[in-house]
Amino acid sequence: MNRLPSPSTQQGNVTLLTVLFMMMLASGILRLTSDSLHHGAQQVNDEKNYLRAFYQAQSALAWGRTYSWSNTEGWQCPSSPSVTFSVCLWRASETDGWLRGSSEKSEWLLWQRVIFSNTTPLRAQRHPRGWIDHCPLSAEQCRAQLSRNESG
Repeated sequence: MNRLPSPSTQQGNVTLLTVLFMMMLASGILRLTSDSLHHGAQQVNDEKNYLRAFYQAQSALAWGRTYSWSNTEGWQCPSSPSVTFSVCLWRASETDGWLRGSSEKSEWLLWQRVIFSNTTPLRAQRHPRGWIDHCPLSAEQCRAQLSRNESG
């Protein structure tokens, strides 16, 4: 006759399986938590880089409004006082132009329409509705100026 094992001998195996199951469950939860933390840290880093580049481009525009620009029409890209940004002006006429501010690695390009008054003909002033989120010039002019800037 076959005898069934006593309950005391089976109890050790069930305890061992329960402990192993709990360890696997805890390991899986730790892995998910680690992945979530890594993903969150990456998002924070991306946001930090985005904001840094945006404010570098904003700084470029602010500096461009204090610079004494030449009266000649066309592109002007002076050396900026900081390596973290660059600024260029497309002077369309004596009274009208476009400032382009860019971040250190050109991740951000901000455009702003500017005007030049008779009292301060070399200082760019913000146009009241001058914000634009793309190059306002022809595609060829934009590509030519950007490629010239990147190579120089």
